[in-house]
Amino acid sequence: MENLQMMTDDALVALYSKGNNQAFDILLERYKDKLYSYIYFVVRNEEQTEDLFQETFIKAITTIKRGRYTEKGKFSSWILRISHNLTIDYFRSSLRNQRFLFV
Repeated sequence: MENLQMMTDDALVALYSKGNNQAFDILLERYKDKLYSYIYFVVRNEEQTEDLFQETFIKAITTIKRGRYTEKGKFSSWILRISHNLTIDYFRSSLRNQRFLFV
């Protein structure tokens, strides 16, 4: 079997969807710094960054395990889009909560 480190993202996703957890560990290792930095740059809060970072990978895991991941684009763009959408949702929720505080 080919060394997992040398495999493409899509090949790793396919392996993970078939039950190879090491494949997802490699994907996590490849993108964790980039994602964490992006989220932190936007929210500027370490605790919230960690929460959003975890939510991103939980959502990715759920989507892949349910067989709903489609290889239309790059995995890196897809996972970054998930984190971006969760970050936007976080700010929407925060804004909504602030409105209720001042009503």
